[in-house]
Amino acid sequence: MKIKLFYFTLFYGMVLSAQTPIFNSGMTITAEGSVNSPVGEQVDKIIDGNTNTKFLDFNFSDGMGFTVNLGGSSSTATSIEITTANDSPNRDAQNYEVLGSNDGTNFTSITTGIIPCVATRFFARTFTFANTISYGYYRIIFTTQCGSDNSIQFAEVQLYENALGISDNKLLNQSIEVYPNPNNGSFYLKHNGNSKLTEIVITDILGKKIQALDLKLLKTQLNIEIPNPVSGIYFLNINTEKASITKKIIIQ
Repeated sequence: MKIKLFYFTLFYGMVLSAQTPIFNSGMTITAEGSVNSPVGEQVDKIIDGNTNTKFLDFNFSDGMGFTVNLGGSSSTATSIEITTANDSPNRDAQNYEVLGSNDGTNFTSITTGIIPCVATRFFARTFTFANTISYGYYRIIFTTQCGSDNSIQFAEVQLYENALGISDNKLLNQSIEVYPNPNNGSFYLKHNGNSKLTEIVITDILGKKIQALDLKLLKTQLNIEIPNPVSGIYFLNINTEKASITKKIIIQ
């Protein structure tokens, strides 16, 4: 049962990753409330795209929150992904609230939710919600944790927005499988052949192009090797004439 649950969760997470990520490490992130973090584990690690780093706050008695300035752009968030850090499950958050703003001062609550406590480390879970308004600032607040040691930590927190052409994108997403994920920079892309692919490009968390794949090599399965891989989050951007999806790749 545990094995089946793991693969269902992995598949479900990959389907949702067809959405477009909103945060990147080049954006300005600011902690809310009193924060006491060790060197190298400050608030910027929440959106640095590297699951091997983490944010840690020893002053959780007042809750913990952070605000991300999208840098002049705006996005319509419809899901949040939260990844557990390397140790101490007691430090995991047990709830969240997502708020949006277009002036950086006045924020509107978009959604709240519960995060089930788990022992699994580096575990990414995605929670969807209804939202039709684009915002230039997003604030995320956590007020409860799984333990009682007055500290909280995350490997990564990411918001996603829906891609355009969702019906075509859903069909394309169902025709593509990427495994294993996480990996060490070497993984497989499996395609059922129902959609004619026009482009596959790998980018890093900042959108920098890392590699364009030769589609002539793709029959039903292709082994992909990222050159000189560095631990972090990458994106596999897959296009047809009618649809476009993004698969998140985690390199450890």
